[in-house]
Amino acid sequence: MFNLSTDPEDINRFRNREDLLALMSGFDGVELLCFEPDTTGLIPEEKVIGLHMCYFPYWLDFYRGDREALLREFDSEEECRNYYGGSSPDALLSRFQKDLEFAKQYGAEYVVFHVSDASIEESFTRSYSHTDTAVIDAACGILNELFAKEDGSLVLLVENLWQAGHTFTDPAVSSRLIDGIKYANKGFMLDTGHLLHTNTKLQSQEEGLRFLHETLDRHEGLLGSVRGVHLHQSLTGAYAERMLTSPPSPEIPYAERNLQAFYHAIEIDRHAPFLCEGVRELVERISPEYLTFEFFSKNAKDLREKLVLQRGALGF
Repeated sequence: MFNLSTDPEDINRFRNREDLLALMSGFDGVELLCFEPDTTGLIPEEKVIGLHMCYFPYWLDFYRGDREALLREFDSEEECRNYYGGSSPDALLSRFQKDLEFAKQYGAEYVVFHVSDASIEESFTRSYSHTDTAVIDAACGILNELFAKEDGSLVLLVENLWQAGHTFTDPAVSSRLIDGIKYANKGFMLDTGHLLHTNTKLQSQEEGLRFLHETLDRHEGLLGSVRGVHLHQSLTGAYAERMLTSPPSPEIPYAERNLQAFYHAIEIDRHAPFLCEGVRELVERISPEYLTFEFFSKNAKDLREKLVLQRGALGF
């Protein structure tokens, strides 16, 4: 598969459904991120294999009701309510429930959920107020409540990031997450690019590939739970290290700080094709049920070129 969203910038790249279907030639379908319903009818429901649930980069303090922490992050309580869509933790569950409804509407086989938390400042400094286990335990609480009434047909895949929470670097923490989810039809969505961002010393795709294999070596007992892979790479450790001491000033408005954090994340996480020799062997070692080429692209032509490059690297 490859990634697609319902954002107009993505949808408007294609003149019609035939354009999108032509791009899908040789693929089983797409992993879809639903910002809003697709009112164009462009996306064939039968081609949506997975659905990526929405993601709040900073949510644990809201979930815990820590008003003091929230007012350090946001300029006002109103801004906080607008961000989460409400004033209680139920707002999070409502938004995630909407994603499950999207998944059922499209007939998706799986959903993807990020397990991570970082304030704007923490996303730069990588010095976190919450531990990995605190984030994971709270995420398990949300997921267990969210999936309590599901019939088990939908696969729940939890994705790693490089911030506090699920990083897939410590097998004990990874086990805590997968064991803490009581829903049976579950697994990991291993994001290769996000895992590379946990090691800022990597300088080449070959070094990154070795690092991924070393991490898999440590997680050997959990490899059977890695049911999906987001395949991409970016080697931006030097930039990340330069920015450790340069978070946005807390004196500037939240909207401006949030925008800086958005561009900072994109600068780190470029979602480029993973092309070095040995990538096919990496995928074969994991042997996932779901393989998604997850790229950032400027337009349909750019996306097509990246998909061709990645398929070539895998020998498809």
